[in-house]
Amino acid sequence: MQAQAGNAVQWGNVAQWVSGVATSLAVIVALFKEDYIRWRRHPKLTASIEAKYPDCVRTPAAWRGVNKEKPWKGWRYWLRVWVKNEGNVRAEKVEVFLSGAWVMQNNGVFEPLINFTPMNFLWSNTQEAYVDGISPDMRRLCDFGSILEPAYSDPANPSLSETRLSLRLQVPPATTDWLPPGRYKFEIKIAGSNCEPVTRCIHLHLTGRWHEEPTEMLAHGFTVTVSSGCESA
Repeated sequence: MQAQAGNAVQWGNVAQWVSGVATSLAVIVALFKEDYIRWRRHPKLTASIEAKYPDCVRTPAAWRGVNKEKPWKGWRYWLRVWVKNEGNVRAEKVEVFLSGAWVMQNNGVFEPLINFTPMNFLWSNTQEAYVDGISPDMRRLCDFGSILEPAYSDPANPSLSETRLSLRLQVPPATTDWLPPGRYKFEIKIAGSNCEPVTRCIHLHLTGRWHEEPTEMLAHGFTVTVSSGCESA
C-alpha cells in the first residue's frame, strides 16, 4: 500500500512537472511565434546589374534644347538595377535609395561627390519611387541612370565629345549636374515596408567614349557591377 501511495505521489509530481513544462512551452510559443514565422518566412531583396541587355538598354532620345524648331535627336543608354525577391514572402512597398556617392580622384582615392543629395531612384518605365510589391522569385528593374550621346547631353555645349551620366532620381538633376567620365561608387539601400534595408554598392567606370555599335558601347563605353558594400570596396 505504501509503495502504491509512493508511486501515486511520484506520478503526480511527474504530471505536475509535465503540465508545468507544457504551460511554459505554450507561453514561449505565444511570445515568440511571430518572430519565428518572420525568421522562417520573410522577403529577401537582392540587387544586380551588368553591362548587357536588359540591364542596359539603348533607346532613342530627343531633346529640344534651346532650339524648339529643330530638336536634337540621338541615343541614350539606360542603366537599370535588377531588384529580386529571393525570399518566400512578398516584399511590400519596395524602394531603392541612393545613400552615398563617391568619385575617384587623380591620386586613386575615392572622395564624396560634391553637391550630392541622397534620395530615391525611380522604377523603370514609371515615375514612381515605390513599387507596390515584388513576389517571391520575381524581380523588377529600377532605373539607376542614363548615358546620352555626347552631342546631346548638354544643350549649351553641343560640341561635347565625351559621354556623361545622369542619375535617375526622384528630382531630376539639372544638365550641369551630369557626371563626367570617371570611376564612381554609389551606395544604395533597398527596403520594403515588411523587410529590413539591404545595402549594396554600384561600381561604375564611365570611360567617356561613345560607340555607335551597341556591342562596342556595352564593351568599352562603361563598366558597371554590384558588390555587398562600398566601405570595403
